[in-house]
Amino acid sequence: MAITVLITDLIFSTKITSTAQALQKPCVVVRALPQLLAQLSAAPGGTLLVDLNITAVDPLAAIAAAKKLPEPPRIIGFLSHVQTDLAAAARAAGADEVLPRSAFSARLPEILGG
Repeated sequence: MAITVLITDLIFSTKITSTAQALQKPCVVVRALPQLLAQLSAAPGGTLLVDLNITAVDPLAAIAAAKKLPEPPRIIGFLSHVQTDLAAAARAAGADEVLPRSAFSARLPEILGG
């Protein structure tokens, strides 16, 4: 199953892609909503990782749009641990799981492997 990552943070995206590569998991980084929807349509299902602190795209709108696809991905959002309102909003938009960035980093091999 493909892993799609909506993120603009170059350092953190490199951490995700290098971990995916080490696990031999296909991983595509996208930075815009049209690119995201095209990728998810081309590779249905899979996992979508969303940086909820992204500013180039409304992450909540991206989650809601992904959930409306015929075969929606499993969606995991990550953010600063103090952003409890944003975490709740992401869950309401359709995120299957929302993690603080530190927990996401610690569980990254497990997340990408599952």
